[in-house]
Amino acid sequence: MNQNQKQLPFKTFQLLQLQCQKSKKLLSVNIRQESKLTGKNKSTLSLEINANDDSINFIVELQDETENEFLCYGDLIAIKHFKSQLYVNTSSDNKNDELKEFEVNLNEDPEYFVIQPPEEENFSLIKYVNQQITHPFRLLSSDNKNYLITQQKNDKVVYLIGRQKLNYKNQQEGIWNFVQSKSTNNNLKIFDRVHNAPIFIETGRKVIIRNWWTGFTLHSHNFQSQQRKTQEVTCYSYPRDENDYWGIVKQNSRNTSRFISYDDQIFLQHIGTGKYLNGSDQDSYSKLGKLVLCSDNAALLNTQAFDDFILEVNKPFTIKFNNYFLAQSSLRAESNTGIQQECIYVMKQSQECLWIIENMI
Repeated sequence: MNQNQKQLPFKTFQLLQLQCQKSKKLLSVNIRQESKLTGKNKSTLSLEINANDDSINFIVELQDETENEFLCYGDLIAIKHFKSQLYVNTSSDNKNDELKEFEVNLNEDPEYFVIQPPEEENFSLIKYVNQQITHPFRLLSSDNKNYLITQQKNDKVVYLIGRQKLNYKNQQEGIWNFVQSKSTNNNLKIFDRVHNAPIFIETGRKVIIRNWWTGFTLHSHNFQSQQRKTQEVTCYSYPRDENDYWGIVKQNSRNTSRFISYDDQIFLQHIGTGKYLNGSDQDSYSKLGKLVLCSDNAALLNTQAFDDFILEVNKPFTIKFNNYFLAQSSLRAESNTGIQQECIYVMKQSQECLWIIENMI
């Protein structure tokens, strides 16, 4: 592409190809019949330079019900192979325990990946917030925290694996680009979508809140923290359940409209238990931040969006309590249930402090 030619952002629900940033090879799928008697097929995912349209075309599907026109950093997506109509999955059943590497295959059920900016640490938050995808990215599974990365098998073959830890010495590891498909397939018209108007967040509504960086939801349940015998708050992976529901209500606002503005104070009430999101000056279970909890008292929280005056569905914002930012910890929650991560309050803002309202119910 000519350097003076501006890269257009990539749209949702269009035919795309995934290109490895380092090798410039395209993700390709080979499906072969494994058994004529059972009719079972086996899929192999690798990277190719020259491949036909049938093997390298994919559809990117948003997990959110909103059909935004363009893909943005922080979006939660499933990657569907166009020909087979199967989804890219990092499997927890087939793994190398020593290296903690997972096979990547195709499955009938979607697995959702959050589109992360390419920098893992110490990047400028404002640079990527609300930015449409025109440049490289990483893909992190919100189901099992696996990064989708490539690995060289020999001089000719490159294949895919899922791994939870990146090799920071290899700055190109797990970095992808989207490439527009050049297919002339007439069925492409089925992916046309109309851009929805912004969905503004209304006070008193039930919402699902997820972390912009990891795709995990703000979650609570009846488990009592052993530290203060208070209700635990965690960050939960997929699928969504009733413990992800929160009531959002604004307080002390100069704005009398039903919408929540970027600098309004709010409280968050957990729908399932009736308790309110709160905090403490006590260290969290991991000691990586301050304790987040649910209690009978409604704590006032401050919100701040980045580009917009009113909070919107699928637009990042921060939640602050007593000058601490609500964040997702890098360690597991005290309850140690499933893949739940600890929720904490921290002094320094980072990518884990950004949240998105993914659904207003």
